[in-house]
Amino acid sequence: MNPHEARPGRVAPADGSCPACGEPLVAGARFCESCGTPTGLPPDDVAGAGRPDGLPACDRCGGEVGPDGYCTVCGHRAEDPVEVHAVGPVGWATHRGYRHHRNEDAGGVVRTAEGWPVLVVADGVSASPSPDEASAAAVEAVVAALRDRPVTGEGDLAAALEAAHAAVSALPHDRDPHWPPDDTHPACTIAVAVAGPTVRVANVGDARAYLLAPAGDGWRATQLSSDDSVAAAAVAQGIDLEVALALPGGHGITAWLGADAFDLDPHLTSVDAPAGALVLVCSDGLWNYAPTDEAMSALVSAALGPPGRPAGPLPAICELLVRWALDQGGADNVTVALAPVGDTSELEENP
Repeated sequence: MNPHEARPGRVAPADGSCPACGEPLVAGARFCESCGTPTGLPPDDVAGAGRPDGLPACDRCGGEVGPDGYCTVCGHRAEDPVEVHAVGPVGWATHRGYRHHRNEDAGGVVRTAEGWPVLVVADGVSASPSPDEASAAAVEAVVAALRDRPVTGEGDLAAALEAAHAAVSALPHDRDPHWPPDDTHPACTIAVAVAGPTVRVANVGDARAYLLAPAGDGWRATQLSSDDSVAAAAVAQGIDLEVALALPGGHGITAWLGADAFDLDPHLTSVDAPAGALVLVCSDGLWNYAPTDEAMSALVSAALGPPGRPAGPLPAICELLVRWALDQGGADNVTVALAPVGDTSELEENP
């Protein structure tokens, strides 16, 4: 038996040391912080033990949750709340998922001079240093480029992505403690949508934008963005999307923002929106679980309810969609933004 495995009936010695490795124990701890061995103390003995007022409590034992998101008493990973931003009738929500130690997505909502919502979602490339800083810088640049400014065509979105690319490219490449020093630079993907009567979309990478059009008692989702990915290249050769995504490296991206990117060549799309339509922008943390238009249509129809009788305000629907992705496994950071098409001039500035 491994000496660090729990032995039946083993309890912490009276001197407060670990029964397996001998290291000192935190008062009331059920697990040794050095080797992970159970101390034999029941949950009732440690509920709230040593937890100063104001610190988050573990939802399993009541102990203190540390800065890393794990309970310092029983080792259980605390559930992160979904971060929800409500900006007038528009909203976005995000969560780090269950397999990443940080949220590398970023989102934003502002309005143009015409009062049209602008939705921005950026997804940091995990295979690069400081991906969280990359996505945040990209969103900040797009917001600055489009907030309260007229949008007259696709060129305005292209210019916003140029600004985002420059902002990400300017980030230092050597300050990520989770990345070994090398010659790679911060990177992210991005999708931007202006939800005017003519919906305008720009994207680089595999963050997506959809037009959601009323269709009977549900919604028809149509992807407006174009993926820059190995799977998308396979689909262009006639392979089914779900098969392409299952190929080795199918989820690999072929374009991104940042100093290591090739020449910036964003996808630009414009489409007239029907009455009552919505626009959805999301990272692949959502659409990986609903990769086709048919699957996304079924998902948003269930979340939104019938057109004209919404299941709730759009920020709440964003949270619902994020939680749905978490229920599917939460393998990636997930961010979702939703807006109605048309004038929303009552939008407040993004907090």
